[in-house]
Amino acid sequence: MLVHNQGNYTRIANGVKVIPGTNTLTEAEYKAFVNHPIIEGLINTGEIVIPEGQAIASAEGVSSLKELNADDAIKLVKDTYSIEYLTELKIGEDRKTVLAAIDAQMVELQGN
Repeated sequence: MLVHNQGNYTRIANGVKVIPGTNTLTEAEYKAFVNHPIIEGLINTGEIVIPEGQAIASAEGVSSLKELNADDAIKLVKDTYSIEYLTELKIGEDRKTVLAAIDAQMVELQGN
């Protein structure tokens, strides 16, 4: 499951850590995280974003960039600050625009 932390701080709730940017959680982690009262408030304010198509109650939804439209996937990529995570996001991704966004973000992070 994808969770997008648009804030400046790492959020930890019910033992689940979500760093700023895009995070992938297991179904159990996802349920524990989004059902915490503080996180529910951050979802309501827009600091924590659950990509469209994911239902909080059922925890069914997006588990990779491939399941998002290209524009939404690129937005998540641009707010991801881990080269290791960006490398993981490339696996199985075949859309040229999304791959270009991942490569551009990696270059920016490396300072090239």
